[in-house]
Amino acid sequence: MDAAHLFERASGRLPSVPKVVQELISSFQDTAVSIDSIIDKVAQDQVLSARVLRLANTARFGGLGRVGSLDEAVVLLGFDNLRMLVIASGITGAAVGMPHFDMPAFWQHSLGRANAAKGLARLAGLDPQLGYTCGLLAQIGELVLHAALPVEASHVDRLVAGGSDRLSVERLTLGIDLTEVGAELARRWNFPPLLQEAIRHQHDPLEAGEATPYAALISLASFLVAGFGVEMSESEMLETLPQAVVQRLGLDPARLAEAMPALRAACTVQHELV
Repeated sequence: MDAAHLFERASGRLPSVPKVVQELISSFQDTAVSIDSIIDKVAQDQVLSARVLRLANTARFGGLGRVGSLDEAVVLLGFDNLRMLVIASGITGAAVGMPHFDMPAFWQHSLGRANAAKGLARLAGLDPQLGYTCGLLAQIGELVLHAALPVEASHVDRLVAGGSDRLSVERLTLGIDLTEVGAELARRWNFPPLLQEAIRHQHDPLEAGEATPYAALISLASFLVAGFGVEMSESEMLETLPQAVVQRLGLDPARLAEAMPALRAACTVQHELV
């Protein structure tokens, strides 16, 4: 099945993100972005505003019940953190319910990957906010597959639970995989080409030619989430990390080892957002 047919099948059941979230993701490299303009646009979406403020008041973000407005959120958290909250709140709140799909578990994994990617981006000298967004959206194609082909996608999930490789099974049974679908969704949402390429090449970051290092970032963040998810120790994780990807990102082994406890916490924390 090609992407056009797939998206036609999913029509009316696809995630839909607020316009302000699209603008924020497009603004990563815009140093002149207006904070006041963004706050005004978020404030006009009452549901999105409520989700952002709820998360801003959690202990994990240091709000502790003190944040009563988006202006206060900027003062206490800074614009970069507020932008992350708006993006995460808008994306996770966009998906419609799907029978037989564990949406909370999906977003827990996605948010863990996003936080791991943000931490790795700092170590690699990349943009942490963009790294976070790449991690958050890495598996978004899975939602489209479930929206378009719920029965077939559920069969894929069962095979993956039995030990099969997800991308291989998707290609064999559906003719397309979640990286292709996710990149196409990012294109339809008018997200930057850099983000589209990162999603598309996350499973072949060393063979993608000029593909962005953010593809390697997603790949390594996913590796960490998977490993810590089965309770690997930090020393075991360091021993098994794909060194070619570590080198592709230019990560210093000593700094990476020092950051491992924080990366473990980022991967495994339970998120209030979902």
